[in-house]
Amino acid sequence: MPPPTATAALLLGLALAAGPAAAGCTYPAPVPVPDGRAATGAEMAAAQQKVQAYVASMEQYLACLGEAEAALPEAERTAGARALTVKRHNAAVEAMERLAAQFNEQVRAFKAAGGR
Repeated sequence: MPPPTATAALLLGLALAAGPAAAGCTYPAPVPVPDGRAATGAEMAAAQQKVQAYVASMEQYLACLGEAEAALPEAERTAGARALTVKRHNAAVEAMERLAAQFNEQVRAFKAAGGR
């Protein structure tokens, strides 16, 4: 797995490469996940809230992508435009899945370290 900064840079690049279809869609900023072995319960709870807020923002981004694509004039609804929307959508879903996996890994580490 690439380091989080490389992943964030890749996803930011995809977001910045947005054409007219996604011009009004805001890609959420990545959320840091604390080290579960050293984090306090309060830090883990705060991280959970940030992860949930990130997922909600990402779901809004995905909805925006769909709405932006649907609003394109017929002449701009090309296979290339569709492929780019699908690529952005898939990258966003992968980012959510990676964040969930990272957070769950740290929750397990937190519990293994005696956190509750």
